[in-house]
Parts: sequence; C-alpha cells; structure tokens
Amino acid sequence: MMKKKYRIGLVGFAHMHVLDQIKPFLTMPERVEWIGAADVKPMVESEYFESSSRSMNLKLCQEQCGFTDVFEDYQQLLELKPDLVLVNCENAYHGTVIPEILMRGIHVIVEKPLAYSTEHAMAIARASRIGKADCIINWPTTWQASIRLGQKLVSEGVIGKVYRFQFRNPDSLGPFSYGQVMTDRQLGKEWWHQEAAGGGSMLDYCCYGTILSNWYLGEKPLGVYGLKANFNHRFGDAEDYASLMVRYPEAVSILEGTWNTVSSGYDSGPIVWGEKGALIVENGGDHGIHANVSVYHDRYSTTPNEVYSSDDYPLPAGRSNLAEEVFHHLETGEPLHATMDLNNNLWSAAMLDAGLRSSRSLKMEEVKTSCWTIG
Repeated sequence: MMKKKYRIGLVGFAHMHVLDQIKPFLTMPERVEWIGAADVKPMVESEYFESSSRSMNLKLCQEQCGFTDVFEDYQQLLELKPDLVLVNCENAYHGTVIPEILMRGIHVIVEKPLAYSTEHAMAIARASRIGKADCIINWPTTWQASIRLGQKLVSEGVIGKVYRFQFRNPDSLGPFSYGQVMTDRQLGKEWWHQEAAGGGSMLDYCCYGTILSNWYLGEKPLGVYGLKANFNHRFGDAEDYASLMVRYPEAVSILEGTWNTVSSGYDSGPIVWGEKGALIVENGGDHGIHANVSVYHDRYSTTPNEVYSSDDYPLPAGRSNLAEEVFHHLETGEPLHATMDLNNNLWSAAMLDAGLRSSRSLKMEEVKTSCWTIG
C-alpha cells in the first residue's frame, strides 16, 4: 500500500537545531514534499550571518530540502495548507506562532522547550484542541537510547523508591562556541542572549531536566526554586547559568543549565538516587549508543554492581527517529513517546515559568498557577 506523502513547511530559523530536525525527514524523500519556508522577524536584527545564524540555517535548509519558496510572512506559507510545519523560532514567539498554525488544523513539530511561559503553553494547548491538530515537541534526548534505558530501569525498581533526580547539560560554553568568530556586539544582538526573546541557559538547558525528571519520577511537580546568573556573557541580559530545585510529593530534582562548562568532570546524567542505590546514565555518542547505565547497590562502593549497555536496548524499529515517530503517531493514533506529548510538556513549561518567577521573588513558586486551564 502506498503510504501518505506529507507536505511540510518550515517556520523560523532562529534555532540551529532545525538542521538536525530535517535530517530524519531527508532520509524519507518518498514520504516528504517540502513546500517552502518563512522566518519570523527577530526582536533585534542580527549582525552575524555565518555558522548557526538564522540566515545560514535557512540557506542550508533550502539547499538540503530543495524548496524554492521562501516567504516574507509565514502566513503566506500557511495558505499553501501544509500537513505539518517544523517551528524553530525564538522561544518567546512559540506562544503566538504555534497557535496560529494549529488553529488551521496543521500539525506542528516545535523544538524544545514548548513555551516561554505557562500562559503561552496554555494558548498552544487550547489551539491544539480547537484546531484538532497535534503539537509535537522534539527533544534531542528523546533519541538517546541510554536515557530511555535509564528510565526503564528506574520504572522497574532497580534502585527502589526514588527520592532524588539530577541532570545537567553536557559541556557547553554557549550556543556560539563551536568555532564561530563573533564580536561581543554581534553576540549581544543574537536572541540567545536576550531575556525578552526567551534566551538564556534556563530555557536552553534546564528544560531538558524538567521533562526528564517528570518522566523518570512519574510524579507531577509542586514547586520550584530557581536561580539565574550571568557570569561570562554580559554582552546580553540573559543568564549563562541557571539551576532549578523542584519539589515533588515524594522526591526532589536538581537541574542545571550552564554555558560556562569547559569540562563537567563526570557524567551529566540523569543520575538518580533511591532507597536501594544509585543509577547513572552515560550520554554516549550519537543517539546515546555505546553508552552504559550503571547501578550501584553497595554502600561506599565506587564500582557498579550492574552495568547495562544501551547497545542491548536499541530504539524501537520504525520509531527510531523524529520522522518515523511522527508518521507512526499520525497514521496509527498510537501515543507519542512520553517526552514528546503535549500534556507532559505543559508541566515542563510551567516548571520553567516557576523557575523564572522564583529567580525574581527568591522564594519557591508553585508550578500549577491560576492560568492553568488544561487538565
């Protein structure tokens, strides 16, 4: 039987992850028709146009996907009635751009995190319900087999009742620290370093910990202590270090996001502690393959009692990348992976919102606030 061919558009090129988003779709040319693209006007015009810039992201996508139409306004792209739109605009624009697409009955894939605030997340959820279209959140960690294996082992009780979860991003010196040569003026004009645009290390990196801790712990968060600081990137007003301490009914999580780490010195995790021991997840290479999950049961021991290889627990056949997972969901109606599900990501967005509020109030802020209107 001939499988459906999806008409796909691209909106927003602020996030360089768009280049990774398109890769799995490019491996399935018989199932994809790229119909065009449009960027979203930035709050501050860029003065940098090389590697990882929005203009270069657009150029590379156009070369690899082969679309010819690049529209000034994304509304023009939506008039072509795509089946699916990949959204990679600034975090602060998710709450306005995504609802407009969903209300037209067009499915959306958005790069993490879902939204800049709980209010924006709720707007997306309402639009998804009204437009009867899916909003699917892509997390690079979803495609790491070692992280999935770690959650499986925790859920099976290998370390007993869990009381603490920890995660921090791997080594990073910021989004433009991979060979780019930029002045402080150029860096300051990039949205990553602008708080109003949703920049900063909290939304960039602490976000991973929010979705993962909820998934691993299997609980809904209650409150968050948040801290932000700008140590080395003072050409912008967004933080380059952030941490969240999250209170759950029966556990806590400690989440860090930093653009100031030359070398972590140890695995970034997740690391999970329970009544029967500890579990440490290695990040590994591409897709978390060739990575171990180590379990420690003996007191004071630095040698794991059990070591599980992610090579023995591959991602499921036919659902091993973003394109496969999305097509499988749309065609079978089976649930998406838990980390990609919209309702689960509402909690992630609300945790980040609480962390941002806490960084200003200097007290614990509740996760579920009065603007929560879904579920």
